[in-house]
Amino acid sequence: MSIVSCLLKTPVIYSRKAIQIRFQATLPRFQATLPRFLARSARSQATLPRFHEKLTRFQATATRCLSTQSSFGLLVDIDGVLFRGAQTIPGTVEGFRKLSDGQGNLLKPVVFLTNGSARSEAAKAAELSEKLGVKIEGSQIILVNTPLRMFKDWHDESVFFAGQGDDLAHVARDLGFKHPVTLPDVLRDIPMFDVLCHAKRAALSSGVLPDALPSYFPIKRIVVANTPVNWDAHVQFLLDLLLSNGTLRTDTPLTPADTPVTPGPQQFPIIACNPDLVWASEYHMPRIACGAFMHALSSLYHEMSGNELQVTWCGKPTHVTYECALRALRRRAAELGVELGTVYGVGDNVDVDVVGANEHGAVSVLVCSGLYKREGVGKEGVERGFTVRSKRASVKEGIRVGILSEDIGTFIDWVVSGEAED
Repeated sequence: MSIVSCLLKTPVIYSRKAIQIRFQATLPRFQATLPRFLARSARSQATLPRFHEKLTRFQATATRCLSTQSSFGLLVDIDGVLFRGAQTIPGTVEGFRKLSDGQGNLLKPVVFLTNGSARSEAAKAAELSEKLGVKIEGSQIILVNTPLRMFKDWHDESVFFAGQGDDLAHVARDLGFKHPVTLPDVLRDIPMFDVLCHAKRAALSSGVLPDALPSYFPIKRIVVANTPVNWDAHVQFLLDLLLSNGTLRTDTPLTPADTPVTPGPQQFPIIACNPDLVWASEYHMPRIACGAFMHALSSLYHEMSGNELQVTWCGKPTHVTYECALRALRRRAAELGVELGTVYGVGDNVDVDVVGANEHGAVSVLVCSGLYKREGVGKEGVERGFTVRSKRASVKEGIRVGILSEDIGTFIDWVVSGEAED
């Protein structure tokens, strides 16, 4: 027998009698399954319109995805990446020009993510537009206090805003807070609380708290919006609020540590913006930031109350801030008509920018133009897969960096050239 004939299957031919026997054997099983089949058929008919609707949506999404171009996205820090103080870091303007169409319109999704807060998002966008030579909108700016817009249950309360800036109360109202209180308000209405200065102490006729407090008392919550300038007065008033539950009144006088004054069963609510310990200015050494202020406040509160200060943080590398930033980046990609691909988080602070990017699904890019310094970064000015040490002595483990670059201009050259896809 040939190989071909072996491969051919000979059809089975049944006689009429055999067919009748097989039919009679299978008939009971068919009769038993018929009700289930009819029930399924009815359900199928009922769900058919919904199935067609889902299929139509799927086909539309598939068509859109196939026709949409993918693009990388950038989350870009400002201080130490774009500028050192008032000075623009060399290569920055040229880098952003390569991301634009020549008319100042950015062709890639870019969001600027900073732990600064001195201005509104719109004002910061106008400043960056002028300095970088590209058009930037307020929706592309995530300041350290931008997430405060989401704390709706705080907006109707009397909230003390610690920080600097003549327009701090205006910034608070712009964020949605209806009753912000700042240190100048307190100094005007209760000058006797601030008596660290000997000359001021001598000038006050009384150090006794008045019977009638200003109408904004009791203070319900605290926001440390940025790094305060006059630490002594801010720390003193914040301790007063924390130790009296916002009333400035307590039945237990402040005594040495053996008789601590506690704020009650639930600690007074406090949000602190910007966990940065240090930042990079024109000066050759790091400058302390809001995180340093909070360290001082926490230490004093612990000594005076016996309790640890419980703080809700905003700013990099917190989850709430990166959620805001990634949402803004996806929205920007949709406006440009592109599908968001790889997201790069560019910064100069290992403990803030690198950790934040690593923890939120972005490729961390550490530049050597700000807090972090390293000479001779590869022949192309870019290295991949690099481990660095934290700037904090308390952090012993190495921190993994996705990409190490001399500066943001060099990184943009690299990513635009397509080398990032290798």
